[in-house]
Amino acid sequence: MAKSGVIDLLQRKSKEELASAGLGEEEEKPKQSQADILIELALSSAFLFHDDLQETFARIGVNGHGEIWSTRSQFFKRWLVGKYYGKTGKAPNGEAITQALNVIEAKAFFEGPGKKLSLRVAAHDGAFWYDLADSTWRVVQITSDGWKVTNKPPILFRRYKNTAPQVEPIAEKDGLWRLFDFINLPKLEDRYLLMIYIVTCLIPDIPHVIPPFAGEKGAAKSTTLRVLRRLVDPANRELLTLPNDKNELALLLSSNYMPAFDNLDNLQGWQSDILCCAATGGGISKRTLYTDSDETILSFLRCVTLNGISLVANRSDLLDRSILFELERIPPEKRREESEFWEEFMKARPYILGAAFDALSGAMRIYPTVKLSSLPRMADFCRWGYAVAEALGIGGEYFLRAYQDNIGRANEEAINSNPVATALLAFMASRTEWEGTARGLLDSLQSVARDECINTMSKAWPQEANALSRRLKHAKSNLMDSGITYEQYRESGGNRTRKLIFRKVAKVSSQLSHSVQPSSEAGLWRDDTGDDMQMQ
Repeated sequence: MAKSGVIDLLQRKSKEELASAGLGEEEEKPKQSQADILIELALSSAFLFHDDLQETFARIGVNGHGEIWSTRSQFFKRWLVGKYYGKTGKAPNGEAITQALNVIEAKAFFEGPGKKLSLRVAAHDGAFWYDLADSTWRVVQITSDGWKVTNKPPILFRRYKNTAPQVEPIAEKDGLWRLFDFINLPKLEDRYLLMIYIVTCLIPDIPHVIPPFAGEKGAAKSTTLRVLRRLVDPANRELLTLPNDKNELALLLSSNYMPAFDNLDNLQGWQSDILCCAATGGGISKRTLYTDSDETILSFLRCVTLNGISLVANRSDLLDRSILFELERIPPEKRREESEFWEEFMKARPYILGAAFDALSGAMRIYPTVKLSSLPRMADFCRWGYAVAEALGIGGEYFLRAYQDNIGRANEEAINSNPVATALLAFMASRTEWEGTARGLLDSLQSVARDECINTMSKAWPQEANALSRRLKHAKSNLMDSGITYEQYRESGGNRTRKLIFRKVAKVSSQLSHSVQPSSEAGLWRDDTGDDMQMQ
């Protein structure tokens, strides 16, 4: 036998003897790829899940607290690369990262549980939650027993690039009154409505009224929006420009809880429609970028704020969702330097926010007892507004009257902004009833418009009978609130001509009525001088 063969035989025999004695070499394991290591790190260190819109997320530990990030985000990618370097002392290549992220996303989508994620506010397990959006991911838990800041929240929130941290709130009984050191609202009832509005902005999953702020130059309209935003939804970019593209507007609404649109002149019809959807809940669907058929859904239920020199909300459907506020020009002797203004606001901000949480907690105790037998368009806001007013000591009855008066102002604005409705009210002023065709009505309204100096050459004025019918439909509810009802019908017989009939009736009373167990705090509040006043 050759020498090499003898050596191989001896080596084999030696290995067999060692193996029989349990001393053999361990079986070699296949080497893990970089992608496999990355996937293993994610599965062992992160909680993977998807939201109600089928987007994938991971809850990861960062410096002793949990954070929630999209699996497609740069932050999650950096976290994963950091974990890899910590384990191997090396950097993974780009292809391995891409492969691993694809698998992680699939795991989160198909094997992870579904969780509903919210922006800034959420409801869970019998409590309301508010995301402070700070670096340690703390939240405020609000219940009917009170509120507290916690650093161990359930999985509830996602954040966007424009989401900025909130200050830690501090309880103070009358802290909300500090608000009017920074917002110049002259009317007491408007101050009450604004305080109630701010508290209701902290309530998740309900429609939110839109406050269009109007005022002349020097009324601090932009500053007012910034104050409200810092109280409810701090942002890196506080004031937004209203886009002229539907998809861009939907993106802003989906990524900002309180989008603040500044210095508006007017609203296009489609912009007004989307803002209505944002107030009561809605969204849009669009084709996903770089795909043929994949769908991206942007959904939102937001606290939209607007401002302009004149009232920018002029369509009836948007006005139905609005509370109108008129800001007063700040006199020269009361003006402050901007740095001084914001320094004072930053000192007051924790107390205003804490008082808002106190009011919300109190409203949660009262809300189940509130029964309103007559409700306006924004019924959820109205019922919660009653409860908040009771908790604040304003009194729910006062809130109902103030809100009803504001609805009346909004109806007047809707009529005034609709030339057809304005002409029709003038036409019916000397009549109790009118019946005829749309063509005949249009001819009569043309004559009235000349007498009332209404511009019949504008786009808002119908030139044909069918356009008149559409304009009337838009104003129907506002006309009813103003004491004019109408209906359409077809005559019997051969020609079956379509007719309109208008009747003057008593103005529809949308007086809000209620039934509630009285609160011990209700009925006592103070005016802007700090003196107690009894609300009758």
